[in-house]
This record gives sequence, C-alpha cells and structure tokens, in this order.
Amino acid sequence: MSAVRVLSLLLAGYLLGSVSPAYFLGRLLKGIDIREHGDGNAGTVNTYRVLGLLPAVLTATFDLGKGLLAMQLCRLAGGSEMMAHFTGLAAIAGHVFPFYLRFRGGQGVATATAMMMYYLASFYHRGWFPPDSLLLLTFCVISFSFITRKGEFVGLVILPLLGIFSLMFVPEIKSHFYILSLIIYILSVNLLNLKRQKPLSWKAFQEKNIIGWRLFLRPLAFILPVFYLLTDKPRALTAVGAITLFFLALDLARLLSSRVNSIFFQKVKNVYRWREQKKFSSITIFLMAMFLTILLFDRNLAILACSFLTFGDFAGKIFGVAFGRHRLFQKTIEGSLAHFSACLISAYIVSHFLGTPLPVWMAGSAAASIFELLPLGVDDNFTVALLSASVMSLFQVF
Repeated sequence: MSAVRVLSLLLAGYLLGSVSPAYFLGRLLKGIDIREHGDGNAGTVNTYRVLGLLPAVLTATFDLGKGLLAMQLCRLAGGSEMMAHFTGLAAIAGHVFPFYLRFRGGQGVATATAMMMYYLASFYHRGWFPPDSLLLLTFCVISFSFITRKGEFVGLVILPLLGIFSLMFVPEIKSHFYILSLIIYILSVNLLNLKRQKPLSWKAFQEKNIIGWRLFLRPLAFILPVFYLLTDKPRALTAVGAITLFFLALDLARLLSSRVNSIFFQKVKNVYRWREQKKFSSITIFLMAMFLTILLFDRNLAILACSFLTFGDFAGKIFGVAFGRHRLFQKTIEGSLAHFSACLISAYIVSHFLGTPLPVWMAGSAAASIFELLPLGVDDNFTVALLSASVMSLFQVF
C-alpha cells in the first residue's frame, strides 16, 4: 500500500473521529459549548448531565461506532487488518483532538472500548477465549462495581485481567497488539481521571496503621511460589526458609531486647506496626505460613494457597479500607468480596499453568476468603494458606 493511500486512510479515520455529537448537540439544543459545562468533557456522561438522556444516547451511539466504522471503511478500501486498526486509532485521536475545536475534545474511551469489545468478540468467536474466562470477567465486573461504585476502579481490575487473558489464550502476536494497545490507552485515561479526582484518601490506611510500602510489596512475595514452580521443593524451602529466618531473627531481637525494640519503633519508622511491638510481625508470620505450606502440601496446592495468601490479602486490605461500608465480624463485606475475587483471579491464572481442576481451586478460593473473614483468634496471615491448602487437599481426594 502506497504512503499516500496510508495517509489518506489515516486522515479519513481522524476526520470521522473528530465529529463530536456532544459539541454539536450542545450548540443546537442549548446554544452552549458543552466543554464549558459539567466536567468539561465532550463525551456521553457529560452530555447526559448537561443535555439529557436522548442527546446522551445519540452521543454514545456515534462515539461507540465511529472507530468501528473507520475500520470497516478502511477494509472496504482494500486496507489490511493492521491498517484498519491504525485507522480506528486515528478515529480515537480525532475524537480527542478535533481540529475545529482547537484540539480539545473528549477522552475517546467509548470509541476505544467499542473497538476492544469487537476484538474480544472476534477472539471468542474463533474459540480463543474460553467461556469460563468470560464468566470470571463478568463476575469481577459485578463484584468490583458493587465494591467501589466507580467505573474507573472497576477498569483498574478488569482491564489488566483482560490483557493477561489475551496473552494467555490468543495465539497471534498481532492480535495481542490490537487489544493491548486499546487496553493500555483506556487504562491510562482511567488513571489520569483518578489522579485528577483523588478519590482515595490514605488517611484511612494511616488510621488503621497499615504501612503503605509493606502493603504494596505484598504481591512481590509471589516471586517465591513462582521460584518453587521453576525449581523443586528443597530449593524453594531453602529460599523461603532463609528469608523467614532473617525476619524471625529481627523479631526475636526486638522481643528479647527492649532497647532494640525501641530503636525499631522510635528511630526506624514505617517498618513495623505499633501493635507489633510485643509480638511477631505479620511479615514473619506470612513467611512462616508460606514455608509450612510448601513443606506440608503438594506443589500445585501449595502454590495456589500461597497465591491466596499473597493476592487475596492485598485486595482485601486495599478495597476493604478504601470502600468498606458494611461491617461483618472484624472485616467488611466489600473487603471480603475483594479478597474472594482476587483469590478466584489468581487461582484461575495459576491453575492454567498447573492444570489444577476447577472444583479444587474454587473450593480453595472460597475457603481462603472464609478463613480470612472469620474471627478465629489467629492471625489470618498464618491461617489462610494452610487451611485453604487443607481444604483443597480434601477436594483433590474426593
């Protein structure tokens, strides 16, 4: 395809995308520039707030369709699938940077989402996406919509998950590019919106004495089970045991010496929680549980149980503290639901590589979340992995 033809198709996509129904309907119906009202965005949501339902429906219909229309026009002109994709991206660029509005349009999320859904439907039609992956995505959309009540936070979970599934199941490299480019774009817009809105206050985490860097390092602990997957049990136990002994030695030094304890809590701040002054830290308990789980259970079950301990606890704390509204025992329904959702996600992905049967990892996910929720009187950093692995062992037998 010649350079002139390529540029012509890209320009056509841009011009089609630059047509802004929100702007024109605002001028036509109320004589206003919709970008000067509401949240200042020439998109569907702001159109609904400023102009009403019918203009919003018209805006949504056109904004959703113009990327797909640009792609189809490119195909009719003899363009390849790759060229059609870039023409669709040009339509997104036209929506965001319309030349006649001084390059200040909408965010292009609707256009990008429609293209992404087209690819998702195409992958499913080709048999690349298993039905259970779509069921899990649907469950997570419902779950995190209930938890957060905010679309951007739902996107922060669903979009990376959709990207992971694409890498897992879609065999073509170019198809990876098609959907991942859209996922990255929509995710970037979500992050920018959240940064601007600042919906999360870290004051709540500080009030609960949750140390930020420790919480966000938690997912990195899954490197240890992955190491186990790539090696064998003796090497995994040696690695986990050495790290556990290091933190255990720090705890023993603190607990046996008031002077050392004072140094940690007065001079070396943001390492331990205040409630850990007279007991073992959750870091040590977490590592001890991981060590015992690897020692006592089958490799596949141990790796799954460690994924529950790692990702379930992380999601439960983040969403429970930030969005918890309904108290249940000493936790919140929102936090426990996030814990269960994270366990399902991690189990589904990990079991893809391990071959663990669905009933086994489903039972483990449910057990991990129940044991995390119940006030058993024992640190859930210790119980979640060991007890969920025990439950999965029983299901594996029967």
